Amino acid sequence: MSLQGKSRWSTISESRVWRSFFRHGWPDNPLDRSLVMTSNIFFHLHPVKVSRRSLRWSYSFGLGIISTILFGVLTFTGVLLMFYYVPSLERAYPTMKEIQLSVPLGQFTRNMHRWSAHAMVLAVTLHMARVFYTGAYKPPREFNWLVGVTLLLLTL
Repeated sequence: MSLQGKSRWSTISESRVWRSFFRHGWPDNPLDRSLVMTSNIFFHLHPVKVSRRSLRWSYSFGLGIISTILFGVLTFTGVLLMFYYVPSLERAYPTMKEIQLSVPLGQFTRNMHRWSAHAMVLAVTLHMARVFYTGAYKPPREFNWLVGVTLLLLTL
Protein backbone atom coordinates (compact mmCIF):
# COMPACT_ATOMS: atom_id res chain seq x y z
CA MET A 1 0.00 0.00 0.00
CA SER A 2 2.74 2.49 0.91
CA LEU A 3 4.74 1.51 -2.17
CA GLN A 4 1.79 2.42 -4.36
CA GLY A 5 1.33 5.70 -2.48
CA LYS A 6 5.01 6.49 -2.80
CA SER A 7 4.97 5.84 -6.53
CA ARG A 8 1.97 8.15 -6.90
CA TRP A 9 3.76 10.81 -4.91
CA SER A 10 6.95 10.41 -6.93
CA THR A 11 4.92 10.55 -10.15
CA ILE A 12 3.39 13.83 -9.04
CA SER A 13 6.55 15.36 -7.57
CA GLU A 14 8.66 14.46 -10.60
CA SER A 15 6.26 15.87 -13.18
CA ARG A 16 7.20 18.93 -15.23
CA VAL A 17 4.26 20.93 -13.91
CA TRP A 18 5.34 20.26 -10.30
CA ARG A 19 8.91 21.27 -11.11
CA SER A 20 7.74 24.47 -12.81
CA PHE A 21 6.07 25.49 -9.54
CA PHE A 22 8.61 24.10 -7.05
CA ARG A 23 11.82 24.67 -8.95
CA HIS A 24 14.32 23.60 -6.32
CA GLY A 25 14.33 21.23 -3.40
CA TRP A 26 15.18 22.03 0.17
CA PRO A 27 18.23 24.32 0.16
CA ASP A 28 21.05 22.57 1.97
CA ASN A 29 24.03 24.32 0.40
CA PRO A 30 24.82 27.91 -0.68
CA LEU A 31 24.15 27.23 -4.37
CA ASP A 32 20.68 25.81 -3.71
CA ARG A 33 19.89 28.71 -1.37
CA SER A 34 20.80 31.24 -4.04
CA LEU A 35 18.77 29.33 -6.65
CA VAL A 36 15.71 29.36 -4.39
CA MET A 37 16.12 33.10 -3.79
CA THR A 38 16.58 33.99 -7.45
CA SER A 39 13.69 31.87 -8.68
CA ASN A 40 10.98 32.94 -6.24
CA ILE A 41 7.70 34.44 -7.41
CA PHE A 42 8.69 38.05 -6.78
CA PHE A 43 11.69 37.77 -9.06
CA HIS A 44 9.41 36.07 -11.57
CA LEU A 45 7.11 39.10 -11.55
CA HIS A 46 10.00 41.58 -11.48
CA PRO A 47 13.10 39.71 -12.65
CA VAL A 48 16.61 40.94 -12.00
CA LYS A 49 17.70 40.48 -15.62
CA VAL A 50 15.46 40.92 -18.65
CA SER A 51 16.13 40.93 -22.37
CA ARG A 52 15.68 44.10 -24.39
CA ARG A 53 13.14 42.35 -26.60
CA SER A 54 10.83 41.71 -23.66
CA LEU A 55 10.77 45.41 -22.75
CA ARG A 56 9.15 46.45 -26.02
CA TRP A 57 5.48 47.43 -25.81
CA SER A 58 4.66 45.20 -28.77
CA TYR A 59 5.95 42.13 -26.88
CA SER A 60 2.98 41.93 -24.51
CA PHE A 61 0.79 44.97 -25.30
CA GLY A 62 0.19 45.20 -21.55
CA LEU A 63 -2.70 42.75 -21.81
CA GLY A 64 -2.07 41.20 -18.40
CA ILE A 65 -2.13 44.53 -16.58
CA ILE A 66 -5.13 45.66 -18.63
CA SER A 67 -6.99 42.52 -17.55
CA THR A 68 -6.05 43.18 -13.92
CA ILE A 69 -7.25 46.80 -14.08
CA LEU A 70 -10.52 45.73 -15.70
CA PHE A 71 -11.01 43.15 -12.94
CA GLY A 72 -10.55 45.94 -10.40
CA VAL A 73 -13.12 48.10 -12.20
CA LEU A 74 -15.55 45.17 -12.32
CA THR A 75 -15.11 44.51 -8.62
CA PHE A 76 -15.61 48.17 -7.68
CA THR A 77 -18.66 48.75 -9.89
CA GLY A 78 -20.09 45.37 -8.90
CA VAL A 79 -19.93 46.31 -5.22
CA LEU A 80 -21.60 49.65 -5.98
CA LEU A 81 -24.37 47.97 -7.96
CA MET A 82 -24.79 45.35 -5.25
CA PHE A 83 -26.02 48.02 -2.80
CA TYR A 84 -29.15 48.66 -4.91
CA TYR A 85 -29.79 45.45 -6.84
CA VAL A 86 -32.36 42.96 -5.49
CA PRO A 87 -31.86 39.49 -7.04
CA SER A 88 -35.42 38.23 -6.86
CA LEU A 89 -37.69 37.11 -9.66
CA GLU A 90 -40.16 39.95 -9.14
CA ARG A 91 -37.69 42.76 -8.36
CA ALA A 92 -34.73 42.17 -10.69
CA TYR A 93 -35.93 44.18 -13.69
CA PRO A 94 -37.51 47.04 -11.67
CA THR A 95 -34.33 47.28 -9.61
CA MET A 96 -32.22 47.69 -12.76
CA LYS A 97 -34.59 50.38 -14.02
CA GLU A 98 -34.38 52.11 -10.65
CA ILE A 99 -30.58 51.98 -10.73
CA GLN A 100 -30.53 53.48 -14.22
CA LEU A 101 -33.07 56.24 -13.60
CA SER A 102 -33.01 57.11 -9.87
CA VAL A 103 -29.56 56.34 -8.47
CA PRO A 104 -26.97 59.09 -8.99
CA LEU A 105 -24.56 57.92 -11.70
CA GLY A 106 -26.45 54.62 -11.82
CA GLN A 107 -26.59 54.46 -15.62
CA PHE A 108 -22.88 55.30 -15.82
CA THR A 109 -21.96 52.68 -13.19
CA ARG A 110 -24.02 49.99 -14.91
CA ASN A 111 -22.55 50.80 -18.33
CA MET A 112 -19.04 50.88 -16.88
CA HIS A 113 -19.63 47.43 -15.35
CA ARG A 114 -21.02 46.03 -18.60
CA TRP A 115 -18.31 47.38 -20.89
CA SER A 116 -15.55 46.40 -18.47
CA ALA A 117 -16.88 42.84 -18.52
CA HIS A 118 -16.81 42.75 -22.33
CA ALA A 119 -13.35 44.32 -22.45
CA MET A 120 -12.00 41.90 -19.84
CA VAL A 121 -13.14 38.86 -21.81
CA LEU A 122 -11.47 40.31 -24.91
CA ALA A 123 -8.26 41.26 -23.06
CA VAL A 124 -7.91 37.87 -21.35
CA THR A 125 -8.55 36.02 -24.62
CA LEU A 126 -5.99 38.17 -26.46
CA HIS A 127 -3.51 37.70 -23.62
CA MET A 128 -3.85 33.91 -23.77
CA ALA A 129 -3.50 34.00 -27.56
CA ARG A 130 -0.33 36.09 -27.24
CA VAL A 131 1.12 33.71 -24.64
CA PHE A 132 0.36 30.77 -26.92
CA TYR A 133 1.75 32.51 -30.02
CA THR A 134 5.01 33.54 -28.35
CA GLY A 135 5.45 30.12 -26.72
CA ALA A 136 5.49 31.50 -23.17
CA TYR A 137 3.77 28.31 -21.99
CA LYS A 138 6.86 26.17 -22.60
CA PRO A 139 9.18 24.95 -19.82
CA PRO A 140 9.74 26.15 -17.17
CA ARG A 141 6.39 28.00 -17.27
CA GLU A 142 3.87 25.17 -17.53
CA PHE A 143 2.36 26.07 -14.16
CA ASN A 144 1.83 29.68 -15.30
CA TRP A 145 0.02 28.36 -18.37
CA LEU A 146 -2.27 26.18 -16.25
CA VAL A 147 -3.07 29.12 -13.97
CA GLY A 148 -3.76 31.28 -17.02
CA VAL A 149 -6.09 28.73 -18.61
CA THR A 150 -7.93 28.38 -15.29
CA LEU A 151 -8.34 32.17 -15.06
CA LEU A 152 -9.54 32.29 -18.67
CA LEU A 153 -12.19 29.67 -17.92
CA LEU A 154 -13.23 31.55 -14.77
CA THR A 155 -13.48 34.77 -16.79
CA LEU A 156 -15.67 33.17 -19.42
